[in-house]
This record gives sequence, C-alpha cells and structure tokens, in this order.
Amino acid sequence: MKRYGATFALLILAVVLGLYFVVVENPREQAKDEQRERESRVIDLKEDEITAIELITAKDRVVLERAEGGAWKVTRPVTAEADDGAVRRVLAQLTTMSVIRTIEGIEDLAQVGLAAPNVRVIARHAQGETTVEFGDANLAGSGVYVQRDDQKIFLTSASAKSTFDVTLDDVRRKEFLDFDPQAVTRVTITTAGRTLGLEQGPDGWVFGNPPRPADPDTVSSLLSRLRALRAMAFFDTPEQRAMVRIDPLPRTVVELMAHDRPVRVAFYDARGGGPGALYARTGNEKLYRVNENLLTEMPLDAVSLRDLRVVRIKSDDVMGIEVSLPTETYHLTRNVATWDLDGHPLGEGAADRIRDLLQAVAELKGESIVAETLSGVPESAVQHPAARLQLRGADGRVLATLTIGERSGDRRYAYSELSGPVFLIAHGVLGRIPSKTALESPQ
Repeated sequence: MKRYGATFALLILAVVLGLYFVVVENPREQAKDEQRERESRVIDLKEDEITAIELITAKDRVVLERAEGGAWKVTRPVTAEADDGAVRRVLAQLTTMSVIRTIEGIEDLAQVGLAAPNVRVIARHAQGETTVEFGDANLAGSGVYVQRDDQKIFLTSASAKSTFDVTLDDVRRKEFLDFDPQAVTRVTITTAGRTLGLEQGPDGWVFGNPPRPADPDTVSSLLSRLRALRAMAFFDTPEQRAMVRIDPLPRTVVELMAHDRPVRVAFYDARGGGPGALYARTGNEKLYRVNENLLTEMPLDAVSLRDLRVVRIKSDDVMGIEVSLPTETYHLTRNVATWDLDGHPLGEGAADRIRDLLQAVAELKGESIVAETLSGVPESAVQHPAARLQLRGADGRVLATLTIGERSGDRRYAYSELSGPVFLIAHGVLGRIPSKTALESPQ
C-alpha cells in the first residue's frame, strides 16, 4: 500500500489544484477580462439598459425614448415614430464606442473642442443618466476627443461622433403611409379630373366599366411602393407648411381601403409648374417632400395597370391540351409525370417540351392591345389561325383557348376570349409549339 501512497497524494493534490483553478482562478481571470472589456469602452452600458437617448448638436436637439414593446419613438422636438435603423446605429455606436487611448494633462478644454462641445449624447437608464461630449479631431487625424461624466478624456474614432451628429429628419421614420398592402380591397386614383377605380373581386383586380382585368403583379407593386413611400423632408407645423409654395390643387390623389379603413395621399407640384419638388399630404394634413420623379415611376393609369396576360392560367392546372396547327391537330393528356399523345405514351423528353410550352403560354403577355373586341381588327387577322391551343383542367372543363392569328410586322395577333381583347404578341411564341413528329421522336 505504501508504494501507492505517493500516487494517491499526487492525485488528491491534482484534484485540489483543479478545484482551485475552477473555483478561484477562472472567475478571477474572467472578472479581469470583463474589467479590461469595460475599460476598453468609453461607457459601460448595454443596449437593453438604455431607455432614452438625447442627442444635442449644433443642428438639433432630439430625444428618443423606448416605448412599450421595445419600439423607439421621437418625443422632442415633435412626437413621431423613430427610424429603427437609425436608432440601432446610435445604440450600437454608444455601447461599443472604443477607447483609442486615454488623454491626460489637458488643462484648457478649449484646445480640444470640449469647452463648448458641439455634439453631446445623454443616455438614460435605470441607474440615472450617462453623458458623453465630443470635441475636435486630434492633430494626427486618428480620432476625436470625447469626455465622460467623470471628466476623463479619451480619444475615440471619428465615426462615433458622426453617428451622433444627426438631425430630427435623420432619426425619424421616413415611411408615412401605414397600411397592409395585402388587406387593400379598393384603390381609387384621380389625376387631372379623371378617376380610375380598382376593385379586388373573386377573380382578382378589375377596373373600368365594363370591368377589365388589372395585372395583379402591377397592382401589388403599386401598393408596395405606396407603403414604402419615404419623406425627404417633413413639415409638421402650420408655420412650416405655410412656408411651402405648392399648387392649390393636387396633381394626383390615391385613396385606398384596407381593413375597412380609408387611407388617402395627395401629391402636389411646387407652385409655378415645371420640374421641381413634389409634395405629399396625407389625411392628417401633414406635409412631406418626396422624390420628384415618384409619380412618373409608378403605375397610375389604365394602360400601366392593364393585365396584358393573354391567357390567365396556371400551368400545373392544365391536364389536357388540344393543339390545332394548319397542318395537323393532336391531343395531349397529362398522365402523372408523363404525357400521352392521342392515347399513346410519350417519353420524358416530350414531357419537357410540353412543360416548356405550358410555361410559355402561362407567361405570355401582349406587347399591346390592338382592339377590345375581335370586330376591332381585320377579319383576315384572325380568320386563318397560325395555331390554336385549347387547355383543359382535371374535370375536362375548358380553362382557356389561345388563338394565334396572322402576322403584323414582326408581331402576331392573339386572343383567348371571343369577347376580346386582341393583343399583339412576339412572333417567336410559335416556335414553342412542337409538332407531332417532334414529340414522337426519341429525345
């Protein structure tokens, strides 16, 4: 047993030393690391500890406060929603602002721009408030001077000061229309005394009398762009609005109905006409300056909003196709992942060609509408079709019939409804319709 005594003693000593390092040394080193981390930052605060921030600059004095739920708002000099991105940048800079080096021996604060600092940040938290003041850049240009509550002076990065040197407009939310684009059921657009109304019906968006289909993607884009409208400048008070010279009548008015709640925005040109600023006014009469090209870039008229899809189908819904060409007619029937041609199974290569055809038909858009009815085009244009595709669903019901007519220059006439309209489409679509021989040939 004696020969094992030394081994047991060493084992016990190792366990004791291990416990010492775990219980004593590791926490001590961790505490030292945390202390070094705190000393490397100008202020020792975490983002979630800060409840309000006051930014005082030569341009503005702005107060931001954390509201219930964590959202931030502007409370001075106006009450408004804050820009989330701008607040996040301020918080991140404030809590991670690093010390380049500590500065000692400065007797005259004016020498470093701290006698009358032009940027001051006050962070409020549960323990009170913490203030940092920014002075001038140092002569080497490697940073700016900053002074803390305890009168200690440090050198920190110049980007820190620029983050806090902001105006009210920099930190307030720029989007000023609040609605859910998915909840909109009605849109009314009034321009130059003419009104265009869009309604969302069971088959999608329609407008006009008689109703004509509107392009769903274009309407969705319009609503998304309206929701994302950003102000370039704000005019909150009657005095500020009185200083802006705008035309007495709006250039365009857009009214929405979302969740049975009306939303209205009117756009005004600068008085005097011609190119220049564009202003927007909402239902609460607040005035905003917006991008002057905004109205020319948005689809606000019947031509822009019109649905130019020749056939409104989903390719996956098509279970049968009757193809009529000047030289032949054949029937295609979907059979799970393959297709039958006049009752005979086709290979995988043929399935790829049919899938390509259906995609082309589903995505086919007219380049223009030449007539609202077939009677509006010469009879010869559609009398002898270059191709006709009848598309059927799972129950045998006809989903759509696409008729491609004669050429008109480098375009062709096409329509899907006997009531019209008649489109001009790209000539190349015919090349996507395979012949029987091409489908039957080994791939």
